[in-house]
Amino acid sequence: MGASKEILKNTVEKMNMNPKAQVVFVTNIAGNDIDWEMSFQFNLSNEDPYFIEIRNREVTLFDGVKSDAKIVMSGDPAAIVRICEGKGDFTHAISREQITVVKGKVMDVIRLTRAITIVLKTK
Repeated sequence: MGASKEILKNTVEKMNMNPKAQVVFVTNIAGNDIDWEMSFQFNLSNEDPYFIEIRNREVTLFDGVKSDAKIVMSGDPAAIVRICEGKGDFTHAISREQITVVKGKVMDVIRLTRAITIVLKTK
């Protein structure tokens, strides 16, 4: 398992146990809470591809390629490690071209950053 996948796996486990992080995955539309359903494909240099899915406020990490992922990212796996260690975020990694959003909206990637930040601040 690559370093980025391993640290993201640990972060995902913490997200799933943190109600504040899970709230990030809820959108209020016209007074109704709607669970955010999203998938992120990670195609990082020198690592096997993997993806995460968010459903019912829970994040699950999978090996392989999700062909219909909403967000597809490529780039340096060290950037993911830094993000999960609290030494950066997706916004900076994207602006420094360490991570490229190949498909999807950057705003959705930033939403994932918010959940990771909540996990990092909750010790």
